[in-house]
Amino acid sequence: MMQPAPISFEKWTQCGKYFEWRNHHVFYQRGGEGEPLLMLHGFPTASWDWCWIAGAFLKRFHMILPDLLDYGMSLNAQKKPCSIMDQADMLEALMQHRGVSATHIIAHDVGDTVVQELLARHNESNLSFKILSVVLLNGGMIPDLHRPRPVQTLLAGPLGPLFSRITPAKKMLAGFAEVFGKNTRPTGAFLDEFWPAIIGANGRGAMARRIRYMAERREHAVRWVSALKDAKLPMMLINGLADPVSGAHAADGFAKLVPKAKLARLPEIGHYPQVEAPETVIEFVNKFHDCIVEKQAAAES
Repeated sequence: MMQPAPISFEKWTQCGKYFEWRNHHVFYQRGGEGEPLLMLHGFPTASWDWCWIAGAFLKRFHMILPDLLDYGMSLNAQKKPCSIMDQADMLEALMQHRGVSATHIIAHDVGDTVVQELLARHNESNLSFKILSVVLLNGGMIPDLHRPRPVQTLLAGPLGPLFSRITPAKKMLAGFAEVFGKNTRPTGAFLDEFWPAIIGANGRGAMARRIRYMAERREHAVRWVSALKDAKLPMMLINGLADPVSGAHAADGFAKLVPKAKLARLPEIGHYPQVEAPETVIEFVNKFHDCIVEKQAAAES
């Protein structure tokens, strides 16, 4: 049984901060004590996605949770498409703004793709901060294994801008719910809660701009797949196996690509493990980081 959000999207947006970057008014949340943890959400929602698990990490990490460019409450005043490279550039600036020189990362969906670009820069020694570890949730990190839903394909096509403006909210939300597990699917008022997070500050038109990341994944496939394969840092994938977009088949592909990474497979969970099985995700993240701490202690002794 799914748990309602511990905080509404509206309340979430009332207690955040803003960061100015190249005509963008970037919204982000922050809180907690400990090593930095950058948390990157997915398409089509916002940092609010993390509210199901963020509270559990308040005493372990200092979390920084931005709404990516053109998502959530990050205002894109000029309404120009933002690339994955733009997202990575913004995050470098945000980390500098917050005085963060090294951080752990947890990411989901398109956030995974942004992490791949950050890892590529990290591997090249061209990133302005150090990545300490990465936890990835369901996402299309290997383009050949990505299975977009019909609504995503429509949004990415030439009629995408029109489709995003005229399609009824209930139809859009119904398509959104299909990526969840059969027994963990939001319905009714719970499902409706996601709509403000999907629309955000930039309105319906933003959805067709955001979806361009699918074409970018294909364009930069060699760079971004290699970034995962070549990364020399602790890495883990937490995968909801029932996800029709990037479920069990994507987990299998990741295991072959990055055999040294840890992999947690969640049966009957769909595309949003942090929403569908928050306690399980919290447990795996804590165990992953406990292992990092133990290895560091052993190396220092």
